[in-house]
Amino acid sequence: MSIRSFAGGLLFVGALMTGCIGPDGPGGLPDERSAEGAAEMTYDARMIVPIGANGMRPADFWAPANREAFKALGRAALAGRDGELVKTPLLDTKGGRSVLDYTVRCALSPDQVVRAPDGEAFHGAFGFAPAWTGRGLDVSEQRWVSACLFQHMNGSGEHVEILLGGRHPALAYSRDEEPAADFRVRDATMFGNAFDEGAIVGYACIDPDLGGTLSSLSSSCPLDLALLELKRLCGKVQPCGIAFLGPCDLSCVEDTNGDPTCYTLPPLLGSLLGIWGTRYSETIRTEVRDEDLLPLYPGCGLL
Repeated sequence: MSIRSFAGGLLFVGALMTGCIGPDGPGGLPDERSAEGAAEMTYDARMIVPIGANGMRPADFWAPANREAFKALGRAALAGRDGELVKTPLLDTKGGRSVLDYTVRCALSPDQVVRAPDGEAFHGAFGFAPAWTGRGLDVSEQRWVSACLFQHMNGSGEHVEILLGGRHPALAYSRDEEPAADFRVRDATMFGNAFDEGAIVGYACIDPDLGGTLSSLSSSCPLDLALLELKRLCGKVQPCGIAFLGPCDLSCVEDTNGDPTCYTLPPLLGSLLGIWGTRYSETIRTEVRDEDLLPLYPGCGLL
């Protein structure tokens, strides 16, 4: 079933739920806009193309208690037979619930809902690991969910819409469909496994043309894109679990569809040293609208 036909079949469900659930955030996905920063959980059919709003606060995700709870979550089924979430410390704080919200969005499909013991609903959106409701995640699912979460982090607090791309079936769409044509600026590719132990669990590289694009929009943009990218992914948490790999053409090889396979050590360097990094085919690249590039990197020139 295509994303278009599946989303269309859910419109009626979304309409029925309007009014009893808060307003949608960017891209028709849940947002965090309450005065106290609590997540306002909403639901609507997933958009035709895979668009998300990267508003997850790095401080929430990288908090040590949330990290431990997140890693434990992937080892077993996410919910019981009645659809109730397993017990997790992520439910104990607003920041933890935000991490859980984005995790469920990335992992589950639009027709899947899990509920906390207090009745709060967490809705799927992308569908990188829909079987998680009945069993623990396998390594490939962990990687897909992780790449999705990394792309949804934004240290600036802005909610910028991002178009996700990759070889996963959940990311299949046509460039002819609206609003895909509005996303013209290639931004970054991210991959890794946030469920792993270790100081570094995620990797990010930027499109080789991003620096020139930023410079054309603002003469104050710095040359050091690593600082911009790490501020987006780490916020004020320094250091965090992300390693910046520089331009993507050093660490990734694209297939004919433009979907990258990436390495934690640049292949050229690996061939010289005889030491090869880990290979990831579970990578997610993003594109943004022209007008959203500076909001995504608001510290451009001011770091």
